[in-house]
Amino acid sequence: MKNIEKQFVDDYVVFDLETTGFDPFFNEIIEIGALKYKNNKLDSEFSYLVKPINNIPKNITDITGIDDELVKDSLSIEEVLPKFLEFIEDLPLVAHNAKFDLSFITENILKQNLKPLVNESIDTVILARMFIPETFNHKLETLKHYFALDYGSHRSIEDCLTTNYVYQLCKERALVKN
Repeated sequence: MKNIEKQFVDDYVVFDLETTGFDPFFNEIIEIGALKYKNNKLDSEFSYLVKPINNIPKNITDITGIDDELVKDSLSIEEVLPKFLEFIEDLPLVAHNAKFDLSFITENILKQNLKPLVNESIDTVILARMFIPETFNHKLETLKHYFALDYGSHRSIEDCLTTNYVYQLCKERALVKN
C-alpha cells in the first residue's frame, strides 16, 4: 500500500457518457456529462445531450430515457466534443469503467482529427475492487444501492455524482490504510 495516495488527486474531472451501444466504431455518444473538482470541491459542470446520426435504439431509450425526440435539437458530436476537451483541460479524468468511455472519446477524436487526449485516467472500477471488497460486484448501480445514494442512474451527471462518491470513498479508505 506504500505510495497509494499517489493514485489519488485533488483536482480532476469525473465524466460519463451515454451511448447507443457498446462499440465505439459503430455506436454513437448521445450524452456527455462531466463534473470538474478543484481541491476536491465541485467547481463546474458540463452537460450536453448529443444528436446522433442514427436513431436511438429502443433498448437504449428504455435504459437512459433518452430518445430521438429529446435530442432532436441537440448539438452534434462534432460540436460538443471540442467543448468537452476544452472543459477538461489537462486534468486527470475519473470514470467508472474508464476504458469504455475513453474508447468512445478517442474514436470521436480520431474521426474529427482533433488533438489526441493525453489526460491521465483513473478508473473507479479498479479502485472499488481494491477498497470496497464488501460488495458482491463493482457495477456503479450496485455501489449506488449499497451506499444508499439518492442519485439517478444511466444519465451522465447522475452517474458522475455516484462515481465521485466512489472515488472519494476509495481515497479516504486508501489514506486510512496507509
